[in-house]
Amino acid sequence: MYTNMSFIRKIKRGQYTYLAEVENKWVKSKVVQKHIRYVGKELSGKPILSGTVANAEVTKVTIWAPLLALHTLAKQIHLPEILGEHGEYLLSMAYAHCLDPKSVNKMEDWYQRTDLHRMLSISDVSEKKLYAALDSVNDNSSEIIQKNIFRSVREVYNISSDSYFFDVTNVYFYGTECSIAKIGHNKEGGHHPQIQIGLAVTGEEGIPMFHKTFEGNIHDARIAQDVMTSFHNLNIKDAFLIWDRGVSSEVNIIDAKKSGFDVICGLAIKQDLKIAVDEFVVKNEFIQLKNRIRLKNAVIYCIKQKYSYGKINGHIVLCFNDETARINREKRIDAVQKAKELLTRGKPVPDGVKKYFKNGILDEKTLSEAQRYDGYMVLFSTKDLSVEKIVKPYFEKDRVEKAFRSLKSVLGLRPIKHWLAERVKAHVFICHLAYLLHALLDYKLKEKKISSVDALDQLSSAYKVYLCDTKTGNQFEKTVVLSKNQEVILKSIDKRILKT
Repeated sequence: MYTNMSFIRKIKRGQYTYLAEVENKWVKSKVVQKHIRYVGKELSGKPILSGTVANAEVTKVTIWAPLLALHTLAKQIHLPEILGEHGEYLLSMAYAHCLDPKSVNKMEDWYQRTDLHRMLSISDVSEKKLYAALDSVNDNSSEIIQKNIFRSVREVYNISSDSYFFDVTNVYFYGTECSIAKIGHNKEGGHHPQIQIGLAVTGEEGIPMFHKTFEGNIHDARIAQDVMTSFHNLNIKDAFLIWDRGVSSEVNIIDAKKSGFDVICGLAIKQDLKIAVDEFVVKNEFIQLKNRIRLKNAVIYCIKQKYSYGKINGHIVLCFNDETARINREKRIDAVQKAKELLTRGKPVPDGVKKYFKNGILDEKTLSEAQRYDGYMVLFSTKDLSVEKIVKPYFEKDRVEKAFRSLKSVLGLRPIKHWLAERVKAHVFICHLAYLLHALLDYKLKEKKISSVDALDQLSSAYKVYLCDTKTGNQFEKTVVLSKNQEVILKSIDKRILKT
């Protein structure tokens, strides 16, 4: 017995192939094909369903354009393949960090509001799958993945930098126990448990190369020794490593030299260096045209001379910033003045200014000694370069400082909520991936003078809308018409992006 059954029939007319739903019916001992409805047409082998906005109801609105931008950047450097089995879950978390850090705690809900199901081969996310992805990232796999990522970035972007910045930052824990969170020294003077993160970026492009996570009580200089192996693994040599005075030590510089690097670094003004600085100041008049160097946001005066840092021969450059000296001096005097007022009212003074008072009386000598080096900074170079070639690269190390600010704010690195040590490290790894995508977007948009943060913000209004035609029942999708700026951003990432 023959049963009526509908199916889609392709009808070729001229250069177009139309799609129609038809039904075979048994009429007078013959099969007759009955047209039920027009469905749409076929383009490049894919069905384009019919429907009009006038007859349609919106069924879903999803985040589209910013994710398209991030996923295109990720595919260009082969991130999905490099990250391996759990790569697409890791990427989904990295994308969430880039667009809405708070959403990481509600990934399942956020994922449903995005168009990621069309970009990734995962239909949904769950807490179990996300934790499995995080748990796949351990110390060994993280190092291998980062090495492969940077090799891919270097090849795709043709990076051949001759300088690399390295620095260390700390991230606090609040009311959370973690085996690697320790109370240690930090620049902000806090006493919360913390972890330390060492980060290296390329000098010219500011693209992150690798990071490492350490216990919070390990000194910056010790961390630098550890990360030297990462530079080895990337086969980087015959270049400058640039780091801050907190990382500087004789051992680190010797290790760098043995590894084939020259070093430009800051030195703390203490012990023997104080004597050299005092001689510098007595013998030289700093504020002269010949000593003047203009940086992006400041003017400094610099003088260079030979200097041996322990067993390492090189040159130091003493830099003086008159504006910084004035600001630091006035800030200190304001603090001392407030402390004097507190003492007259019998109230305790802040710890930071106690050293300027003895038995409640201002110690003018100690205050004068504190002001002695205001505005001065000492740089050390293992290679004899011009003053500008030492000073400018060092003060441009704000690339890595900006990277840390981005990691802690835009990417939501703080506060860390995972209490297992390995998950803390995996969380930092996700933030590293997110910052990498930000840095690549900055690089792509450099000539347009649009930051990655502004670009993603501008793209956030370009949604994809899913509709259902109330007459035909067909479901179809529309993208919001892009503005000129949105098109410029997407085409800067890939000229073919809108065609595909």
